[in-house]
This record gives sequence, C-alpha cells and structure tokens, in this order.
Amino acid sequence: MTAQTCPLTLNALSRRVEASFRDPEGYVFLREGRVYRAVASELAARLRRAEEIGVLPKLIEQGWVVGTRFVREPHLHSTLEREHPGWHHFLEHDLLPLITYPYEWSVSMLADAAVLTLDLQIELVQAGFSLKDATPFNVQFLGTRPVFIDLGSLDVPSRFDVWYALGQFQRLFLYPLLLARYTNWDLRSYYLSNLNGRDPLFMVRAMGRLGRWRPALLLDVTLPWLLTQFSESKTRAPQSPSSRVSINREPMLWNLRRLRRKVLRLADGYRPKGLWANYTSTCSYTDRAEHAKQGFVRSVLTHEKPNWVLDLGCNTGTYSELAAELGSHVIAADQDHDAVEMLYRRLRNNGSTIWPVVLDITNPSPGIGLNNKEREPFLQRARADYVLALALIHHLIVTGNLSLDRIEELLFDLSSQGVIVEFVPPSDPMFGRLTRFRTDSFEHITLPAFRRTFSRRFSIVQECPVPDSERILFWLRRKE
Repeated sequence: MTAQTCPLTLNALSRRVEASFRDPEGYVFLREGRVYRAVASELAARLRRAEEIGVLPKLIEQGWVVGTRFVREPHLHSTLEREHPGWHHFLEHDLLPLITYPYEWSVSMLADAAVLTLDLQIELVQAGFSLKDATPFNVQFLGTRPVFIDLGSLDVPSRFDVWYALGQFQRLFLYPLLLARYTNWDLRSYYLSNLNGRDPLFMVRAMGRLGRWRPALLLDVTLPWLLTQFSESKTRAPQSPSSRVSINREPMLWNLRRLRRKVLRLADGYRPKGLWANYTSTCSYTDRAEHAKQGFVRSVLTHEKPNWVLDLGCNTGTYSELAAELGSHVIAADQDHDAVEMLYRRLRNNGSTIWPVVLDITNPSPGIGLNNKEREPFLQRARADYVLALALIHHLIVTGNLSLDRIEELLFDLSSQGVIVEFVPPSDPMFGRLTRFRTDSFEHITLPAFRRTFSRRFSIVQECPVPDSERILFWLRRKE
C-alpha cells in the first residue's frame, strides 16, 4: 500500500503530489518513500512559532495532526534545496499507509473529521493562530482515527472574532451532513459532483419549502440564503469584509462550539437502515457453517501473514476484524453505506487497523479534480496482498452483471499474493433472493466453470465446503 502519488516529476528522486498544487505557500512531494513539504518563508516562520510555544508538538502528540518535523539535517536540507530551486524550508511528514476521500466515508467518519477540524481551530485560536482552510480533504484516517494533514493551512489572522473558513466548513462538512440526515443524500454524489461543495441556495431547494425552516437549518442555511437574497436586491457595489484587527476570540469560540455540538447531533441522529446492514441477522448461514467459514479464513491468513487485506463486501466487518486480529492492515469495503457506518461506529474508539470504505467495486472512485489527477482513483491507492471475496461473487454476477472472467480479472488485479473467495451456486437461497425478479438464466454458473476460470491465473491451493450449504470456499494463490 502506498500513499497518494502523482506523475509530475521534479527530478529523478522527487514526485510532486498533485493534490497540493492549490496551496500558494508550498507543496507536498515524495522522495525515496518519504513525504516532504516545501514551505514558503512566511509559513515556516508561523510553524516555528507554533513549535516554540508548544502548540504544534501538543497537537501532534495528541494524534490530531500528522507527525511532522522540520528537515534540519544539513546534508538532506542542502540536497532538497538543490532539487527544489527557490525553496529553502522543508517539512517531513509521517507516511500515511492509505489515502481515502470523503466520498468514500460514512456519515460518522465525516462527522468525526469535522469535529477534529473544529477542535483544531479552537486550540489554534486560543494560541493565536487559525486555519485558513476547512475542508475534509485536509483530513485522513489512520485506521478509524482522523488526523489532520495540511499544516499549510496554519495562519495568523488579523481578526479573531470571525473565522474566514466558516463558509468552506459549511459547504464541505455541515451541508452534506444535513443532507444525509434529513434527505438521505449520499456523500459520494455530493462530493463527486462538486469538489467545492454546495451553496445555501442549493440547500434550501434540496430541503424544500418547509424543510428549509427546520431549526437545524435556520442559522447555517436559511439565514445565509436570506441575507444573500437581500444583498443581491440592493444596487450598491459589494463591500469586502472588514480587515480591522480584532482580538476578541469569544464570538468565534462560541460559534465553533455550537457547530461542534450540531455536527455530533447530526451524526447521532443518523439511523443506519440499509438492506445489507442487517445481513448477519437475515443470512442463510447456520452457526456450524459460520464457524467453519471463520476457521478456514483464519487458517489461510495465519499461514500467509499478509500485511494488507482488502475485504470486499465486508458488510459489518466480521472478517475484517478477524484479519486485523491476526496482524493485517485491512481495507473494509462495502457499497452499502449503512453497513460501513455500523462497522465504523463499532471500531472508532479502539485503535483499529481497519480502514472502513464505502465503495462499489464495480464502479470504484474515479480520478477527479484538475486533469483527473488531483484525487487519484481508488484502484491506484488501494492494492492488497490478499483479497477476501466472501459471499460476494453472486452479487457481482447478478447485480453487477459481471461474468466469471471479469470477476477473476478484477480479483487478480487487486491482489498481489492471493484471494480467499466463496463460490455461491445459483441454487443457493441468497442467490435466489437476488434473482427472484430476473428472467436471466444462470445455469452457466457452475462449480467446474468456476474452477476452470480461476485456474487461468490462480493456483487452487485448497477447497473447503461450507457445512449445511452448497457453498465452497477457495484459497487461491496467484501464479508467478
């Protein structure tokens, strides 16, 4: 697994990260497997001041900010100066094992990223600093723990009574949470359709004539919309915000704490109810079958000891947790948002090495942003040693309209070592549940056809029939 990379080459050793090109005071680059940030002199001075008074070390120690240090080793510093002409200050950040984006998160993940951003702003304001950006793209997850990554956002504002990034926070954190809570809008469609979020006019239209008067919307949606309507009706030229110096922090701190409470209420008020979120209580496995299935997966992972496991169709994460218990880092991916939401809620406070991801593997996150390179496709960010495809094949066949050949190709491309896959025949009750309104014939989905297809680029190491069913588990290893 690697951190986000990009093709822009600075020299033979350094590669600039496309996602940081919007920062006027620096950029992130990768060099020999390490992550650096070139920073302008003014930003370097602010960061050193934050370091000297202890606020930056405190935030890093608390785990709120990614591990960061100035490059002070003389030889490395002079080397970076030669490789990056015109830049004289450099930071090194801890390497993040996996990059995910808000359109791959669940509601509670977005809410926790929002709370982290607000908590950081509260701490920084009290220390004489501020965040000039408030976007979820400045937050990543280490397992189930959010961490802030963009120290280029650190600023010393002229005014402490208002937060200039408030509008961005509302567009990119608060509004999608409101839509998810009250209209079941999904985060993927919100972010992929507009990286800068939506404005109050969009929100009042989405909420409807009555919904816009909800108490939860009045202060952050309806009032800004009304003020915009009022200002546009005037003929006078627009005035720029006052830049007068103000050191009164109380109005901003009050608003930040209000927003924090609101975000937590929105997340707590979201009730998972997706179809597959309740799969474990409606599936057709007997206790004996489930025990045998877990035993098989455990034996393979214990033998292979994969560093990274991608659990496709993870549901509420039983096998993701099993893999994590055995020492693997796990990407727990499912297209059902509510299943991932339930998994994240269960794991969020236990220091898990599981990365929950909302993902349709038949339509994974694309490359988006400038030149489609600013945010990399999921399949370029997430590859694993082993892939778990348990109770998944029949979904890919029926709802994804994939052939066995395409499924084999997909699993081969996603894994570097092997796959644990569960064959589910058309006679299985859950297969029948998926096809009850379909006229297609699935008679070609047979065990011999499965073995023949997957033997092309995989070696079948072991087969294990699942008791009390017609399902069979396969341990497949990629051929050299």
